[in-house]
Formats: sequence, C-alpha cells, structure tokens
Amino acid sequence: MKFRKFFTFLTALLLVCSLSFSAFATESEETLPPEGNISEETPTVTIEQAPLTPYAFSGDLEVRAKAAMLIELNSNTLVYEYEKHAQLYPASLTKIMTCMLAIEYGDLDAVLTVSETALQNLSEFGSTAGLLEGEELTLNELLYCIMVSSANEGCNVIAEYISDDISTFVDLMNRKAAQLGMTDTHFANAHGLHDENHYTTAYDLSLLARWAWQNDQFREYATATTHVVPATNKSDARTLYSTNYLTTTYVESKYYYSKASGIKTGFTTPAGGCLISTASSGNLEFMCIVMGCSPQTADNGEYGDERFVESKKLFEYGFDNTSFTQVISDTKMVDMPQVLYADGRENVVVRASEDRTVLLPSSCSSDDIELRVEYSSAPLEAPLEEEQAVGVVTAYYNGKAVASCPAVTVTAVARSASKYTAAEAEAAVSSATSWVLRYWYLTLPLLLVAFLLIVLIILRSINVRKAKKRAAARRRNAERRRYNG
Repeated sequence: MKFRKFFTFLTALLLVCSLSFSAFATESEETLPPEGNISEETPTVTIEQAPLTPYAFSGDLEVRAKAAMLIELNSNTLVYEYEKHAQLYPASLTKIMTCMLAIEYGDLDAVLTVSETALQNLSEFGSTAGLLEGEELTLNELLYCIMVSSANEGCNVIAEYISDDISTFVDLMNRKAAQLGMTDTHFANAHGLHDENHYTTAYDLSLLARWAWQNDQFREYATATTHVVPATNKSDARTLYSTNYLTTTYVESKYYYSKASGIKTGFTTPAGGCLISTASSGNLEFMCIVMGCSPQTADNGEYGDERFVESKKLFEYGFDNTSFTQVISDTKMVDMPQVLYADGRENVVVRASEDRTVLLPSSCSSDDIELRVEYSSAPLEAPLEEEQAVGVVTAYYNGKAVASCPAVTVTAVARSASKYTAAEAEAAVSSATSWVLRYWYLTLPLLLVAFLLIVLIILRSINVRKAKKRAAARRRNAERRRYNG
C-alpha cells in the first residue's frame, strides 16, 4: 500500500512538472509582435531553413571578391564558396532585412510621412529616391523606393513607422538576425551606409536572402527593374530604375544577363561592390553572393563593375558544370544478401525505398556512382516482411557519400518451421523473465505457493518411504518369531 501511494505521488509530481515545462515552452515560442514598439524582452525563436548541402566536386575557379558564394536553390547545394565567414560591410544589402521587416510588421497600404529625422545623417553621395520632408506615400511605394533605387532615406521612414524610432528598429533587425542564425552579423542602421559596427558575412547573408526569397511579396520588389511612383503631395510621379544591371538595360546594358532576376545591390567605399542575385535555367536556380568587389579599369580606360562581372562568371560556372543526376532508383536491385533460417531459399532481393537525385558535375556518369548497403543486422534472419527496412543504401561519387535512403526487401521471407535457434530459445527465456519481473506482485505469491507444495510433496514422500520401511521391518520380525516358535 505504501509503495502504491508513493508511486501515485511520483506520477502526479511528474505530470505537474510536464505541464509546467509545456507552458514554459509555449511561452518561449511566441513570435515577435505584429505592431510597432516591439519590446526588447520578446523571445527569440529560431527560423528553420534547409541546411546547405556541400557540393561533391570543387573545380578551379577564382573570383575577384573578398567573399563569394554560389548556391543551387532547388537542392540547397553550396556549389562554390570563398571566405564565406569573413566579416565584411554589407552596404545596401542591408535593405533586404529592412524590406522583410516592413512586409512582416507593416501595412502596405498605410500612408507614411517623411520626417525631418528620416533625412538626417545620410551621405550626400548615397542613393536616394529624392523624398522630401513632409512628403506622403504608402509603405508599398517606399519599399519600391528602397529595393529598386536603393533609397537610403526611405529606410529611415520605414524604421520610424515600424518601431517609432530608428534605434528601436535596428534592435529589431538584430533580433531577427539572431532568429535566422546570423551569428556573425550586427546591424547599426536600416540602410547600410558605412558604420564600423555594421557588418555581416556572406554566409549570414545567404541565410537572410534565402529566407526573403521565399516571400512572394519580397520577390515582387526585388525583381522589379523599373517602377513609377505616383505623384505625391510634394512631387510629380517619378520613375525608378533598378541598380541591378544584370536584370535591366535601362541604365547600363553591358552587364545584362538574360537568366538573372533580383535581388539587391550594395556599394560604399569601405564595403566595395556587393551583390546578391539569382539566375535560373531549366531545373537549375542559383543564388550568387559577392562582397568586397573592387572596380576595375580596362586598358582602354573603360570602367568595369566587378560585382556584375564576377556574379555572371559564377552563374555560368554553375550552369555549365552542374546538373541533377539520379543516383538511387527505387526500381533497381541494390543487393541480394543471405537470409538465415529461410524456408525454401537462401537470399532475398533488396532495393532502395525511394529515388534520390542530387546536384553533381555534368561530366558524372552512372559508372561514377557506387551503391553500398549497410544492414541493421548481419546476417539477415527470417522471417522478413515485404518492404521491410533492413538497412540503409548510400550512393557514393568519387568515394564521397552524396545521398542515402532506407534499404527494403522486395519480397517476404518465411521462416523454416523445423528450425528453432538458440537465439529464439534465449529470446523466449528473456521474454518469460521479463513477464515475471513485470508482474512480480502476482508471480511472487505463486512461486511461494509452488515452493511450499514442492516441500510438502517431498516431506510426504519421505514419510511414506519411512512408513513402508517400518511395515517391512515389522513383517520380518513377525516371520522370525513364527519360525523360532
């Protein structure tokens, strides 16, 4: 009784602890509030993204940039990287974060007014949409201003709208960066003009850009090559032209790349030329990140903007040298292992449970792929069910694992009825022992009763034997007396 009371108390205690933990977990998973004046105490929740898969082949490619990455988006494959964790200045790539926070927390139809403070502390040489103090325009139009023509003042207007003041908005930027896993990033402003405490890495930017690229509204702003802002209370209608010359010929045609679309440019003298862009062809879609590109001047004196030149080089490298290859097929036999104690057979056919397709060099052929099966137990033993998982099949390219999936049996395998193995006997004993221990409160009294019965049977047998001996002795004595008499 005491034991049962203790067990009941322990169960109740565990239930209370579980409920308390669940409540705590629910509280810690709250998202950021949808309105301005966002508290610094708001919990940080990680934004999950598919991890980047390392590419199985590294070619010879040099990129004139301080950092660079090339990612195939459909497979999340990192095809090329250079100094991806180097801390550098992002310049106007910062505006990707500003745009996403505006989409997340703002009302696109809200009318915003350009304040005096929004126009302060901006470089006279920085990009602008020519916004004026007191000018009124919607958040939607401001987002075109910052993403198409990279308007610095527009970022300040948005920051004041979302968080009431710029510094609070910057805090929000850093908290969102933490959610995205941008561990080597710190924002100091909303636009990206130079600040020693405003830095990031190519890898962190890949987290930000991949997250943003999944948002349809962001894509609308990030892929626009031109946009007409309607007339406002202080300006006639104005036409914006994209600063990403890979996607447009309106301003400069020599960098145009027909496969490119989006995302954002950036430049300051300390940061150099920066660009995050995408390009697609067939079933391939690449995202390219270059940071710290220096302008180049050709022998003929012609100026070259290397962020566009190097990005195009990376895109062409990806399209020319990679393709999707099926390395595992669910219809192909991968092995025929031995099966012990099988009825009427010695082997079973094993196949992959699913198809697997990965990004590999275009030169890859089926002869370059090796399939290996690692079994969960070896050798296999009957009985086996049809489609039973028995291990893992892995595809290797040039000795490197590139894909894997469960290995399953094609047919069922019955066990021979005449074979009872030591392993099965041991399993039976183990099962019986487990039952006895589990139901000890029943088995212990039964065992005691059985023990007492055995003792009684033994004692009775001994007494019967003694009685027979005494009877035999009496008979012998009686016979002697008759004989002597």
